Amino acid sequence: MNDPVPTSFADIEARLLARRAGPPDAAAAAEAAMRCALGAAASSPTLAPMLRAAIAVGEAVERHGAAFPPGAEPAYHDRHHQAEAALGMGWLTAAAREAGLITVDQAGLGTLAMIGHDLLHDGSEAGPPGRLERQSADEVAQLATAQGLAAADVAELHRLILGTEFARTPEPGTLLALAREADLLGSLCPTLGWRLSQALAAERRADGDVQADRVASFSGRLGFLGVVPPPTPVGRMLGLAESRAAQIEAFTRAAADAGLPAATPAAAAAALDTLPRDAARALYVSALAVLTAGRPAP
Repeated sequence: MNDPVPTSFADIEARLLARRAGPPDAAAAAEAAMRCALGAAASSPTLAPMLRAAIAVGEAVERHGAAFPPGAEPAYHDRHHQAEAALGMGWLTAAAREAGLITVDQAGLGTLAMIGHDLLHDGSEAGPPGRLERQSADEVAQLATAQGLAAADVAELHRLILGTEFARTPEPGTLLALAREADLLGSLCPTLGWRLSQALAAERRADGDVQADRVASFSGRLGFLGVVPPPTPVGRMLGLAESRAAQIEAFTRAAADAGLPAATPAAAAAALDTLPRDAARALYVSALAVLTAGRPAP
């Protein structure tokens, strides 16, 4: 079960959109992600506990998501998101490993952390900061220990999952920076990202957030693109910086095409929010297509 490393950000989005057309299959995604992260070392007996742990955690993610009543699984933090984050980390760590930026053990532990970083997520944001990450870390640590992962590796795994809390800003050049990039990979995609913003808004509405719809607005989308950390070296190689810049520029172009010239992307996004949503989205998609047409691949 080999999943080759994507060669561009467009390749990543195409793969994620194709997966979204079918069942999430978080368990299969977990195994594929780990095999990609480890590369040829996946067959090494010394790394067998890590591979077993990846499969066990992936199966737990699948069980947890499948246990929700129909339609009640969190709209954003569902099995699809967790499968995408796992695969994203597998791809990113594989590329980083091949570039000599991290070791194979770091690639495996980082990927295992992302396989289970949202395990047991219930779609709520209530409680003290880090509550969701801690429950995931505790559960994943137990599963990994049961599969024979060394105590030191389990401790590092626990630390990595705690570090995925969104309020924390990962230090550039660290494994957690790759983890943050993997966590947001789907949301950074120009097409899938809009769908996920709507899913996050739905999840927050269900949790009682009266301002949830802002997440799915043009202003909310621009705000997200403005606060994400700079791409990692691997992200830059894949073209994340160029994609983000084009998505931001498209706000201004779309507003101008609508006869609503704006001096800044923020003003443009606010202007687009005054239009019927479908019409504004069509303008934005058209503007982005013009901006990205003919651009060389990174």
